[in-house]
Amino acid sequence: MTVRCPQCDTAYRMPPRSGLGAHPWFRCSRCEHVFDPEETLEEPELIDDGLDVAETDHEDTADEDVDSPGPMMTTARFAVRSAVGVTLAFALLSIYLYTHRGRVADLVSGLPMVGTNLAGAPLDPGDIQLTDVHGQYMRVQGDRLVFVISGTAVNNAPVPVGAIQIEGRIIGAQDQRQLVFVGAAPRSVEDLSEQEIDLLQTLEPPANWRLLPGEEGDFLVAFVNPPALREFSTQVVAARRRVTARASASD
Repeated sequence: MTVRCPQCDTAYRMPPRSGLGAHPWFRCSRCEHVFDPEETLEEPELIDDGLDVAETDHEDTADEDVDSPGPMMTTARFAVRSAVGVTLAFALLSIYLYTHRGRVADLVSGLPMVGTNLAGAPLDPGDIQLTDVHGQYMRVQGDRLVFVISGTAVNNAPVPVGAIQIEGRIIGAQDQRQLVFVGAAPRSVEDLSEQEIDLLQTLEPPANWRLLPGEEGDFLVAFVNPPALREFSTQVVAARRRVTARASASD
């Protein structure tokens, strides 16, 4: 069988179909035009010896589609790789922030405009541990009876703490609560009057007071004229990071 290139009219002798597949395409070796041989198929005829014997390049478009990924597949691969990269980066950043919370907080505190506010941001009360908590009745000036809860607050946060507020509670015929700041009240109230005790428990610690990571501070909660008690308790209700000197200088 003979086929002709529809562009330059060059004739070729078509080899047996058994070696070409079900529907082959040809590329003209003279003008490089790709064509369907079925459209130019001619009946068998003698071809002049000067004609080019079928030297066409066989192209199987189906094979090309399989070997060469399409644009949709390329885009999908890029999206998957990007997602994996972002996930790994986020995981590494999260690990660093968790293991270097103190260093990150110091860096944030140095930011202009917002550094001071963030430096004094609230902390998790769970980072403050209360130890050696005990309660006892005590006589103060005027032979007045008070119930005193005292203990120690330990800073387990990775940053300095500038304020810790403790709530003391006594439960009896009446339920009474009292809020105090760590580091603001004296260690003992035996020599104080009722008015002095009430006043001292409203004070905040000095501006330069702080607890570094791992340090501890004392607290004391006093209840004047307490009822008959069944139990008492204490808990940390608030903690705030201390504003560093660098953050204060930016104001």
